Amino acid sequence: MTKAVAEIAKQITDKIGGNGNGNGNGTAAQEKPQQPAAAPVEAKKEPVPPAPELRKEMTLIERILKVENLQLVIEKRAKLVQTRSELERFQTTSNDFNCTMKLSDSDGNVFTTSFTPGIKKVIEFLKTAFDASIAEAEEKITF
Repeated sequence: MTKAVAEIAKQITDKIGGNGNGNGNGTAAQEKPQQPAAAPVEAKKEPVPPAPELRKEMTLIERILKVENLQLVIEKRAKLVQTRSELERFQTTSNDFNCTMKLSDSDGNVFTTSFTPGIKKVIEFLKTAFDASIAEAEEKITF
């Protein structure tokens, strides 16, 4: 082999895995200073919307119970509306002493009054209480 061919063979051997310096002249290659790796850029985290709640399919028994419960609530609401409308029809005038209110408890005690302003206040209170109960019943009527 000629000197030129030997030199080329040595360079090829060095590049393939000979002495590992890859420069072909047998001397150690100057190492390049490694650049510090750039800090990984953190991706801005956007808030993830909550997954929609999956509704469980109701069994036949559950649907029947739901309908029965709804019927009870609807009946309760109907009674409340009827009683509320009866209170609405009840009329008192400021000088009406023909109007009386009678309350009795479970022990048999009875309270009777003809005090019109007091009766009006009781009626207004009952109307408000019935309105709240009707609204509560209506909130329970869901499918």
